[in-house]
Amino acid sequence: MSSLREKIKMSQEERLRFLEKQISLQIGTINKDGSPHLTTMWFVYDGDNFIFHTYTKSQKIINLKRDSRITLLTETGSQYSDLQGIIVYGTAEIIDGKENSEEVIKYMNLVGNKYIKGEDTAQYLEGMKLQAPKRSAVVVGPTKFISWDHTKI
Repeated sequence: MSSLREKIKMSQEERLRFLEKQISLQIGTINKDGSPHLTTMWFVYDGDNFIFHTYTKSQKIINLKRDSRITLLTETGSQYSDLQGIIVYGTAEIIDGKENSEEVIKYMNLVGNKYIKGEDTAQYLEGMKLQAPKRSAVVVGPTKFISWDHTKI
């Protein structure tokens, strides 16, 4: 007989399907004083890494330059019986748009194409290109996944 923890754990395939549907990602970094810094971002999961972009001067980038450890959370559900989620522990690689604008633009396009549809796409992506020197892409390599799917209970 398996434990409840094992029963509600998502398989790799279930995690991929779940992540494809998720809109926002909670991002946790570590402030200078050791306290957590939490924020929400749009993201892409490419099957290996989580990718998001933000202003290079943002607190999360400042924190990641000091300590590359990062925790990610995405979840859904409104009742205990339908709660689903994934926590990811990982290491962040920062790609600075001032030094690598083409690579940052590539990641900005990846994220933008997930969220911006129709006529707004080209205008959004053009606007992002202009911002690239002020932005950084963050590529998170997962080191551990924790998942739950209460619909399995």
